[in-house]
Amino acid sequence: MASRFPKPRSRYSLSEAIMSTNSTGITSNNGGGVVPYSTDTIRPHEERKSIQFIDFPTNYEEIVKFINGKHSPEDNTDFPVDDLFTITEIIIKHATDDSMVNDILKETNAPYEKVPSINDGFVSPLCILKSICCEISRCKDKACSGEEISIRTKREVIFDKLKPYPWEAKAVLALAAFALEYGDFWHLAQLYGQCNQLTNSVAILKRVPVLINQATLKERQGQVLELNGLIKDTLEVTRLICKVEGLYILNRTEDLPTLQTAVDDIPIYVFWIITAIVACAAKVTHLTSDEKKPYPLSDVVKEIGRIREILDELHGRCVEELEVAKNYKKLLRKMKDAQRTREITEVIKTLILFKDGKLPVISEGNSNEEVKFETFADLVKENSVLFYISSLEKIIEADIADLIKVYDEIQKNNIRWRIVWIPIVEEGTKNQTEKFEKWGSKMPWYKVQFFSSTVIKYLKEEWSYTGNATSLVMDSEGQRKYPNALTLIRNYKDKFFHILLQLPLISIFANMKNKTLENGSKDDTKCIFLCGGMDESHFDDLKKKVMDASDTIKDFGVSIELFRLESLEGNEAKAGEQPKYSADHESFWLGIKCLLDNYIHRVECKTVTKELCKLLSYKNHGEWVMVSQGYKLITSGRPVTISMALGYMSQWKQQNLVLTKFEFGDYFLQEHKKAITVYLADNKDQHDPDCCKFDISVGNIPKNMDCPVCDRSMERIFIISYKCCHGATATSH
Repeated sequence: MASRFPKPRSRYSLSEAIMSTNSTGITSNNGGGVVPYSTDTIRPHEERKSIQFIDFPTNYEEIVKFINGKHSPEDNTDFPVDDLFTITEIIIKHATDDSMVNDILKETNAPYEKVPSINDGFVSPLCILKSICCEISRCKDKACSGEEISIRTKREVIFDKLKPYPWEAKAVLALAAFALEYGDFWHLAQLYGQCNQLTNSVAILKRVPVLINQATLKERQGQVLELNGLIKDTLEVTRLICKVEGLYILNRTEDLPTLQTAVDDIPIYVFWIITAIVACAAKVTHLTSDEKKPYPLSDVVKEIGRIREILDELHGRCVEELEVAKNYKKLLRKMKDAQRTREITEVIKTLILFKDGKLPVISEGNSNEEVKFETFADLVKENSVLFYISSLEKIIEADIADLIKVYDEIQKNNIRWRIVWIPIVEEGTKNQTEKFEKWGSKMPWYKVQFFSSTVIKYLKEEWSYTGNATSLVMDSEGQRKYPNALTLIRNYKDKFFHILLQLPLISIFANMKNKTLENGSKDDTKCIFLCGGMDESHFDDLKKKVMDASDTIKDFGVSIELFRLESLEGNEAKAGEQPKYSADHESFWLGIKCLLDNYIHRVECKTVTKELCKLLSYKNHGEWVMVSQGYKLITSGRPVTISMALGYMSQWKQQNLVLTKFEFGDYFLQEHKKAITVYLADNKDQHDPDCCKFDISVGNIPKNMDCPVCDRSMERIFIISYKCCHGATATSH
């Protein structure tokens, strides 16, 4: 059977419990593993023999092997573990109470107590309990030869009896069986001498008078208290196992990473619980004999105590992680609700005011003057917010200098943007206040101190914060934009806002299913050629042109990657059927149309608008190629003009031009414009020219539009359509 649990991984695993010691209880062999107890269990008179922990597994692997061979769960062994544990806890609580011994010594009657509230439908698993009781009370072997029964043998038989039960059930059943005997013993001890002959006679058979004799009990009071302490710890370990198992059933280990560690070692904990129970039973036999030689439990006490500490800490961490998981789910729900409002103030309110600890503090300016949230909300309303996110340890001074240039542009041109610094304070960060004030004094914008740990988790999982400084933008509707904003700021500094106008493709690539395309678009050293309407042979021709130009392109620190936008989903549509377009095809053209609707009236977006119009004219009219670098739309055109532009690139090398990746797009656009001019001149007499035609569906349609190909004034058709055939005579014009 494969092991359910791995080798110990950390101090929270039980490798420490498999250890060597020089005390009289557990002794070490040369290999450093555990060897069995070597101490006597006392028997009355002639039956007295030593009971030893012999043939005990010597290392973790052997214990794992032993446990795996003793576990084969079955479906028909279910019983109310919680109810049995509750009853067991009541028995042990009373039987191990210090007042029990004190009352007997003072000859005080037991106080009256109400009957405990137990589920009326509970039926005790008496058969298995009696079977285990019989085993832990057994003194001689089956042949009654007088030879001792080793602790190992008893433990092995008990494991055999419990083989079909789940791990927590094994622990509870073994502990309940012991509680049945131990509780009965102290119950009789309370009543001895105060009740009828039946009670007294049963007590004598149980050797109760041997221990509760005033002189003997005073002498052995310390040993009884030590035994009771071990029983209490064993009870607590069992309780923690039940709690951990309960968490495991109801929660995902992804939400509670510590939970898997705790669950993995439960079989080892059960092994030690049963070992402790057998040792406790042997100790009771010793206490009810006339043996004077001590029977120490210190090593078992030590091991069970260590397990309790480990489990207690693990369970505590699981509870904390569960609270974090609950808070995180609550935050996710609140964020979704806030984003539905399409109000940035609602989104930021959720992020900043989400409370799972100390309420965050908002401050502004180099003096870090505190600002009320209501004031802050009014200031960011209907604005975009640039979030600069960094730890106090990894903040970069150069970033602050670059952000100050962006901040100055905002102030100078009254741009509707705000900058907010979110300092991430990880656990263990020293001198937090001093570091915050140091960096905050250099920032004239807003800062949010004492950010919720749940929100920090959100930033890591939803905003991809990895520990290094990063930045992103949230528009006035609370939608995230420009996940690479910090890279743009570092590269372009005060030209940041100008560059943003040239980055219309972010949302388009993000919404497409082609993740290779999306990832490639994030790299501004890659030039993307997205091809549409092309058959395989034409695509291969273009690919060859790219290969021919690749050596020249590499000199400029840029590479070209080709992608095809598949128009149809599956095979071609049958005659009479409407074609079913692919999801990427629909998403791409919807994105292009939305961008055009947004940019059509913005003078500063004239260049981008022309390329969008040109692209839209290609949608249902032949082959086309869109050229982009990073998220920047460079140009678009027919494969023939794109190929011509690639051919012109060889001249760059001959002219010894030294270009950076930032200049590549401008030069390629320049060469493509030249290619278009040459192509139109060469084909001006064609009867069926490559006309440019597109529709605009938004309100306030422009009265005049210049052709994005030849710059001539376009013909307006049916109010919303524009057409240009570049000066050629055509029947369709």
